[in-house]
Amino acid sequence: MKLAAWAPIRRDGEFRMTELPPCQISRRRVITRFLTTFLFVGSVFSQALPVSAQPAQTSEPTAAVTYGRSLAQVVATSHEHRQALVALLRGRKDLPDWVRSLITNARYVTGVSRAVKLPEGAFELFGACDPRNCPNSHIRILFSPDGRHVWARLIDPKDGQQILGAPSADQLQALMMPGI
Repeated sequence: MKLAAWAPIRRDGEFRMTELPPCQISRRRVITRFLTTFLFVGSVFSQALPVSAQPAQTSEPTAAVTYGRSLAQVVATSHEHRQALVALLRGRKDLPDWVRSLITNARYVTGVSRAVKLPEGAFELFGACDPRNCPNSHIRILFSPDGRHVWARLIDPKDGQQILGAPSADQLQALMMPGI
């Protein structure tokens, strides 16, 4: 297949796009050149954005809870979150396999966390589900801001609803929020 190639040509002090004579250019080569240019320009512009555009994290105890993270990311990077979740799930044989493997193997579908404000303070709410049966087998996980306390509500067709970690009434209401 013959494709025409376009190139900027300088004439009379101006650059103009001029069609070059038809030549043998494969579609793959054209697409590769376009994507390479697009990705390069995108990376240059993304590095030019000011860092101050991102919200600043404060070290005050009244600072808002972090949110917008995936469960796998938090478990992998935060020792406190990981230990609290291990303690919550340890020794529970009545949980589905995908829930027991939340820490060691990400065999679940998850969204990003949400910040939840309760009278006790701000919490981070996660959701995850079984990829084979997401509407009927899912879990909501609520972490304290420091990650040392965790509560969960599991819905599974085999075992029904299970509440893990003895949440308060407000925390239980947060665990009942819809979504992943």
